[in-house]
Amino acid sequence: MLHELAALLSISLGVVTAVLAFSYFFPRHHNDSTLPYPPGPNVAPDTMPTFDPWAQYQKWGKEYGELVYIRETNTLILNHSHVAIDLLERRARTYSDRPGSPLLDLFGTSSVLSLMRYSPSWRYHRKLFQQSFRQAAVPRFFPAQYSKIHEFLYNLITTPENFMQHSMALSQQLIYTSMYGFDIDPKDPLARKTAEVLRLMGESLLIGAFPLPQRFPWLITMPSWFPGCEFKKEAEKCRSGLKEVDSIPYNKAINNFKNGLATSLIAELATKSKGTPKEIDAIKSMGTISLLAASDTTMSSISSFLLCMCLNPEVQWKGQEELDRVVGGDRLPTFEDRPSLPYVEAIYRETMRLHPPLPLGGPHNSIEDDTYRGYLIPKGCEVIPNIWAMNRDPDIYYEPDKFIPERYLESEKGPFRSINEIYAFGFGRRVCAGRYMGENTVWLAIASVLATVTLGKAKDENGNEIDIPGEFTNSFFRHPKPYKSSIVPRTSIARDLILAAISMKD
Repeated sequence: MLHELAALLSISLGVVTAVLAFSYFFPRHHNDSTLPYPPGPNVAPDTMPTFDPWAQYQKWGKEYGELVYIRETNTLILNHSHVAIDLLERRARTYSDRPGSPLLDLFGTSSVLSLMRYSPSWRYHRKLFQQSFRQAAVPRFFPAQYSKIHEFLYNLITTPENFMQHSMALSQQLIYTSMYGFDIDPKDPLARKTAEVLRLMGESLLIGAFPLPQRFPWLITMPSWFPGCEFKKEAEKCRSGLKEVDSIPYNKAINNFKNGLATSLIAELATKSKGTPKEIDAIKSMGTISLLAASDTTMSSISSFLLCMCLNPEVQWKGQEELDRVVGGDRLPTFEDRPSLPYVEAIYRETMRLHPPLPLGGPHNSIEDDTYRGYLIPKGCEVIPNIWAMNRDPDIYYEPDKFIPERYLESEKGPFRSINEIYAFGFGRRVCAGRYMGENTVWLAIASVLATVTLGKAKDENGNEIDIPGEFTNSFFRHPKPYKSSIVPRTSIARDLILAAISMKD
């Protein structure tokens, strides 16, 4: 009897597995329209590219056209900016949702503001964020930005071999200081936890990174010891890490404020909220996404700039010449100098173009069937803006794979363009809410580094230059891989300026 029950159970599980697998590989997208789907390759969910996927998506675009649709996963890839603007901005009502999934819920990332589904809760959280980070409000962060970027310069000239760690430290410390009102050491367990959470988040967001639960969704309901469920251990790390990043700095900021040790934006907002749970949740969410976003995207942009200067010394020299001419050598650059520095602006714009921190941006999701250029875009379609490919469109940028700031000076628009033209910040209603602060941080770091130090290739013991491969990571977040470089103060005066800025802080 037991043998027969076991056999029946085995057959039943086999049938269920087959049905679930079939429904996953061949999802039923109801198409009552006579319109066709956009063209695209036949790709199974577990064979989606995970190594530089943005490059593969670009290749598909050359083969299939401006719309690349993968029917097996109900995914639409956009490789051109004008298509992204048409859909994600001009039809924002339809494409402002995010593609939630059981896997994201498992990792806890669906509760992060930038990944939340489009809903009244998201709008409430977003409103609070925009009020604190709108263009008119970001000057309150200037003192923290000056302070932390000057520390960054000091770290570059005292321990230049750790320049990549310094970039990460700048990004994290700036948020802790400006949002929570306290400093944190890069070696602090919380700082390390934040970096780990970012890594796990990136894995959960990359299509194809976890092929087994994508192929067999029922695995998500099984315990972590079950064969093929190792991903659940990673999910638990991410979920528990997010809770720590969400609560620990918030609680410390509140305690510091109550004890008269320090004030902060987070504490001020929490005090005004009078403890309303809904508002407290939104305040925590604002701090968490600020910390997570800055820890990787700001770090990535600054790190990419440093690499570009090492590989393009002539660009570095031109930026330094402009700073010497406009700012002089007796002070460090300020935000007030920005309108007078078109070439430095062009360097900033070119860095954001060539090396967007999130090459695929944030995925959008259609809330209803839509038609575009004679094709049907079905409800629930995951729309991926391939920012990496948009920024390398040869119809817009000559020699698109090269770092050429002059392209902005030669353009009729010039380098001082709207922030909306920096696609790295996203599109439509899901555009980065902290972009004004983020832009200011990256620009000031670029100007300050150019004004004070010279970057180049490191040399071996025989005095020969060590080649820099210029390689980047290929996960959801993209930033330079480790390499060796030379970083030295431009002059003794530049070094003195950095030391003076640090001593004033103390």
